[in-house]
Amino acid sequence: MTETAPAPLSESWLFFRRWLADPWAMGSIAPSSRSLRRHITREIRCEADEVVVEFGGGTGPITAAILDSGIPADRLFSFEIDQDLARHLRQRCPAVTVLAEDCRKAPELLGHALCGKVGTVVIGIPMITFPLAFQREVLDATFRILRPGGRFLLYSFMPHSPLDRAALGLQGRRLAFTLQNLPPASVWGYWRA
Repeated sequence: MTETAPAPLSESWLFFRRWLADPWAMGSIAPSSRSLRRHITREIRCEADEVVVEFGGGTGPITAAILDSGIPADRLFSFEIDQDLARHLRQRCPAVTVLAEDCRKAPELLGHALCGKVGTVVIGIPMITFPLAFQREVLDATFRILRPGGRFLLYSFMPHSPLDRAALGLQGRRLAFTLQNLPPASVWGYWRA
């Protein structure tokens, strides 16, 4: 298991400040709970020659949980477009490659060597708050980097699928639900229809 630096005491305050600045982009008022992190990491698939990619690393609780689950830091890439959150994430998980970039650029930024070699993409972006065109662009980037036939994980605070599966050409199902999160959360797995 990889050691991660303890979360700074100001993590909750940083998260809350970013939520106050843009609640739609954050999607939640608090970082992900231990229960949600456990449900997500149970569903991650990553073969020996693959990597894991996270879209929306935030303050890093999911990133740290992925490391603690046994994924080596050099096989984990986290996209976080918010510069303050990316800076914090780099301090919390210094060995992880944190890209302070739009996740829709993932295929170009990861490059040819990694496209098709991503075992799991974990999406922490509150996709339901964004228009369908944006969702399509994120999913296009996701499927361009995922291994053939792969699935991605998305965690959400909605009681139903946060993605319109028919409109986006997806199949998917809820893999887990926890009341021990603020707000209660579900983990969804999706793949191409």
